[in-house]
Order: sequence, then C-alpha cells, then structure tokens
Amino acid sequence: MSTAIHAHWQFIVRSADDLFASADKLMEALIAQEECSHGFTDVAVAVDGDRGIVEVEANASGKDLAHAVAVAQSCVRAAMHEVGISTPDWPSHRETMSMLLKELHTAELV
Repeated sequence: MSTAIHAHWQFIVRSADDLFASADKLMEALIAQEECSHGFTDVAVAVDGDRGIVEVEANASGKDLAHAVAVAQSCVRAAMHEVGISTPDWPSHRETMSMLLKELHTAELV
C-alpha cells in the first residue's frame, strides 16, 4: 500500500535580482527531479513579485507518510541546490514529521 501527499512550501526571497527568472530555473530543476524521482509528481511554482514570495507545490508518494514526506522534501531541496540556493536552515526529517504530526493532531475536522 502507498501513501500520497500534496506538499506546499512558501519561501521569502530577499535578494533575487530577477525573481521570475529564478523561479523559472527552479521549475526546470523541479521538473528534472520529477523525471528521475519515483513518486514525485505534479510540480508547480508560483511567484508573488510584490511580496518577494516563491511558492512550490508537488505531490509525493511513498510506502507510508514518513517516506512520502521524505520524497517531497529531498526532491525540492535537491532542486534548490541545483539552482544555487543554499538550505542551511532546512528542517531535518524528524523536525518536519514533528511539525506535520502536530498540525494533523490539532486540525479541526469540519
């Protein structure tokens, strides 16, 4: 059995000379990750130039929730590194799962 997730990241960009060109390069790197990574699909990048925000969305699947999250995190991080974006403050898998599970436990179901 497999678990699928839809993941969303929002990054504040402080120093990009051309935010849209940088986002295009990131999208190309994400597509490359999609082509070579099993379970990583449907990537998208959006830009809010006025606020300096880049949003990344993707679907990921794995044998369980932890594996699906690891697929999503590793593919997005690899794409960022490919275009020269460093990620020194990227949360560990354990930190990500802790945040995710906390949010799942406190989410209100309607």
